[in-house]
Amino acid sequence: MMRSSIRMCSGDTHEVCHVATNMPATQVSVYVDGHGSYPASYAVDGSRKTYLSQHSCAHSNWETYPWWTVDLGVPLTITGVLFTNRANNGT
Repeated sequence: MMRSSIRMCSGDTHEVCHVATNMPATQVSVYVDGHGSYPASYAVDGSRKTYLSQHSCAHSNWETYPWWTVDLGVPLTITGVLFTNRANNGT
């Protein structure tokens, strides 16, 4: 599998780096409804769409201990993570 290249940020700026975009992601389970499935890869597809119906939100089944991971490909120091909840009825 070919991985996308990782763009590193300059150490003296505060720019936002999207190092997870298109990297391999997994989650505890995948929610499926009448419109399709919502795998972990949707969370790192680069889209900023927030409605489940737009097929750009990862969604798991109801889980007691939910988890989601992304493989960044190399060891990195992470100083922040931004999660955006889906716009329609997400909790």
